[in-house]
Amino acid sequence: MSYSTGSLRAGITALKQERYLEAINLLESFCYCCSIQEGTSRRLSERKGSHMEPSECLLAQVALVMAYQRSGDLERSTALCQELLEQEGETWAQKWAAQALPTLKQAAEHYMPPEELMTRLPPVQQLEECQPLCSSRDPAPHLLKSAHF
Repeated sequence: MSYSTGSLRAGITALKQERYLEAINLLESFCYCCSIQEGTSRRLSERKGSHMEPSECLLAQVALVMAYQRSGDLERSTALCQELLEQEGETWAQKWAAQALPTLKQAAEHYMPPEELMTRLPPVQQLEECQPLCSSRDPAPHLLKSAHF
């Protein structure tokens, strides 16, 4: 397992265990690796053994939105959710972001306790459709599915 894949799994585990700052650091690291990969040729990244599936990158971004929100950083949570919504193509993450963004914006405009906001965001179970798309080499999607946020 590469460092980056390990950081995805560890980040989701930290999120599940309510260690939000640790989750943010790990998930940001994974998302950074995804952004570097987008800037390099796929052939080069595959040859180095560091290729990450696009679905893993999306999963990390959704988890990062949740980690930002739960740490109280609604500004970054809302901004990343907006970025997810504006990405090309139609993905499960965009559908989730379309549901989550109005709630995040409302919470940013009018104070809403983080616990209440968590209950208003789309449930994690709605991310199940990513299961068939996610790499079998990383159990992170299963961690998200089984998490009770």
